[in-house]
Amino acid sequence: MDIKIETEEFNFKFRVSGVIINNDKVLLVDMDKSGFLCFPGGYVELGEESQKAIEREVLEEVNIKVKVLKYLGVIENYFINKYQRKIHEICFYYLLEPVDEIETLNFSLVEKGEYRDTMLDFKWINIENLDKYDIRPKIMKDILKENKIEFKHLVVKE
Repeated sequence: MDIKIETEEFNFKFRVSGVIINNDKVLLVDMDKSGFLCFPGGYVELGEESQKAIEREVLEEVNIKVKVLKYLGVIENYFINKYQRKIHEICFYYLLEPVDEIETLNFSLVEKGEYRDTMLDFKWINIENLDKYDIRPKIMKDILKENKIEFKHLVVKE
């Protein structure tokens, strides 16, 4: 069971996201033609460790077996989604490394969901070109460009 709560005012979700860098490119995804890119990941299930959740989610969504290199931090993010719902998201970020060699080719797939299917458009973006894209949360652009790739707990209201 995914950890999420829906009320009239807010949707809350507990997620994990993975930062996968290969040949100076980072893997990002546009979910359902949202108009912005985010990091691959998904919901943490009740009783599941967040590190196991990111390994599972990347394997399910991207079909890449990864190992966690390090925990980067948590972003507590408040935003309005494309359906005009207020979202309160707590997301654990991990730096990931593919177990096997991978190609950095863009690809798309449809993730079958319990209530609806989701179109996922994956893109490998050169880190030096991140400013050309709308990436959420926006703070992640600066973290990647400055090669800090580590943070503790950020609260972002977009």
